[in-house]
Amino acid sequence: MGEGGTRGILRPAAIPEVFALDRLEPSADLADLVAVHWRVAWDLPAGRVHESLVLSYPAVNVSFEPDGAWVTGPVSGTYRRRLTGRVAVPAVRFRPAAFRSLVDRPLSALRDLVLPAGDLLPLDEGVVDLIRDTADLAAARPLIEEWLRGLPRHRTAEQAELDTAVGLVEQDRSLTRVDQLAERCGRSVRWLQRAFADSVGLPVKQVIRMARLREAAERALAGDVDWAAVAADLGYTDQAHLVRDFTAAVGTPPARYARTAR
Repeated sequence: MGEGGTRGILRPAAIPEVFALDRLEPSADLADLVAVHWRVAWDLPAGRVHESLVLSYPAVNVSFEPDGAWVTGPVSGTYRRRLTGRVAVPAVRFRPAAFRSLVDRPLSALRDLVLPAGDLLPLDEGVVDLIRDTADLAAARPLIEEWLRGLPRHRTAEQAELDTAVGLVEQDRSLTRVDQLAERCGRSVRWLQRAFADSVGLPVKQVIRMARLREAAERALAGDVDWAAVAADLGYTDQAHLVRDFTAAVGTPPARYARTAR
């Protein structure tokens, strides 16, 4: 999901009126583990389908759904989900490298996978039922956090450093290359690539690329866009490179997306 508002969510104007997305910050003692608690709910009439498209953030999510609790690993591109019926899903998004402190495997092994949460984490079905049946996110958050506090964790300084590195990519649009990020972090490119594969689960280059595409999609909603200038601002060698990247992720060129998304 996006960081705030509809950032990262493609074609936000097409979101059904009966769709709601809520977010809450984690408690202070879990802020190094959790990026945000979120809850999505929709109520679509019989026969109606909405395809939700999100330019994903580099993170693991755990969602509590009608058929159980699920871990969605780091998504390497656009996350797609077909919405039907009436559903409410409370969930938690972890900080980029924090989920690695809970599992005994590199996060690259979870890339683009959706797995039962109980396969990776201690999780009682009774807890899942309590969380899933809550009326709203404010009621779900303390239950989720009580479960999280009971999990064994092996947090390292390296994981914290990587959370900071991903934050730099999200906040500083001048960081458009892996070597630039490595220099800012005081690390070698090789170290950064190895550490991202292990604890973030995605290549550094992919994390940078998706941040640029989220920015491009956000600018498309603002009105008339000079795409050559956007390409230069986001560090692309030329406009054609931006168009290829955007089309591969979104399914349509940025100028066409801009015309339809508003």
